[in-house]
Amino acid sequence: MKTIKSILFSAIGFFAIAATVVGFSSCEQDSCTVLLCKNQGKCEDGLCQCPAGYEGAECETTVASKYVGKYGGTTRCNYNNMLFPIVPDTVEITPLAGPDKVGMKIRAGNTVLDGDFYGTVQGNTIFFETLISRDNQGNELARIDAFVKFDGNLINVFLQTINVTTQEKQACSFIGKFHVPDEEF
Repeated sequence: MKTIKSILFSAIGFFAIAATVVGFSSCEQDSCTVLLCKNQGKCEDGLCQCPAGYEGAECETTVASKYVGKYGGTTRCNYNNMLFPIVPDTVEITPLAGPDKVGMKIRAGNTVLDGDFYGTVQGNTIFFETLISRDNQGNELARIDAFVKFDGNLINVFLQTINVTTQEKQACSFIGKFHVPDEEF
């Protein structure tokens, strides 16, 4: 009789544990059924895998958007080994078509860029296409190269202008902080 009780008790215990395990495992949800990956992101192992240029839990944010805005700070230029004084300045990063594309407006020394400078965000850096200035006949006058590095809300812009005719060089560095209201300048 003890053997039958033991077997019966063991069988009931086994089925109780099995039912509990099956019950808990059936409550697990596939995270991919509730995630809404945007911008052609794909859900894999419960996480959205975002296409280039997008980030966020559901690929809802463009990588460029966190850098768009006005920055206030100072610019210092070196023109043919002559160091210019530090001057207050602003830089504006503007959104362009494409999730990782931006434009830049800056005045640095004798170089003024007002919306025709285009770059691509890669991590915490923006790399800009070389801007070539030409005269009315199409001859190259100057080349302007730039890149921007971010560290939290700080920005550092490096800008180099080369006069193609005279080979004179101007290198400028802007250091500033994010979203400074106009009235502070």
